[in-house]
Order: sequence, then structure tokens, then C-alpha cells
Amino acid sequence: MRKGAQTGRMHPSLARHLPKMSSAVELGQFIKITCQHCRVTHRYNPDDLIKVLGDVPFLNIQTNFHCSKCGKRDYMSADLETPSARERVGMKVRRLVEIRTVQRPVWKDVTL
Repeated sequence: MRKGAQTGRMHPSLARHLPKMSSAVELGQFIKITCQHCRVTHRYNPDDLIKVLGDVPFLNIQTNFHCSKCGKRDYMSADLETPSARERVGMKVRRLVEIRTVQRPVWKDVTL
């Protein structure tokens, strides 16, 4: 089995032709991330994910998530979802509230 097939990554020349998350914003779609292990599903606004991950193909974003229930990364899958107006009523969508930057000091021992 090829190494690329094992890791789930594709060649960069193929990846650049995939639809990006900005096209999902234009079409009014949501990104649905599902854990296949414990069946937890969350929907995200692609605008919020662009702020965090950049404008990448949506098929590549599942590797950036881990399950909020079991903590595993291996079972995550990403799909595009275009809900109708009726489906949007009462739909739960995770929204980005803030991005926190953690500052950690780096120490070095020096001789005086």
C-alpha cells in the first residue's frame, strides 16, 4: 500500500483542485464533523474555520479535529451540508467565540 494512501493525504497538485472552504461560505453550507467511533456530530460555520485554519480544502480539515467525547483523531470525518430553511430552524451550530494565544516563557541557563 502506498504511503499516501495509508495516511489519508493526497498529492498537493490534486489538493489544490478541491473546493475550498470559501466556496462553502458562498453557497451557504456548513461543515459537518463526525466522530465515527462514538457518533458525535458538530456543525461549524466555514467562516469561523477559515479564521482558525485558513482557506484550505474542507476534506483536509478532519485531521485538525479530535472528538470532544472520546478524544480520538483517527475516526473523524468531514462533510459539506446544505440545509434547507426548514432544517436551519433549531439547528445547533458551533460558533467561534474567541481565539486564545498562550504565552509560555522559555528559560536559558547562562553563566555569569
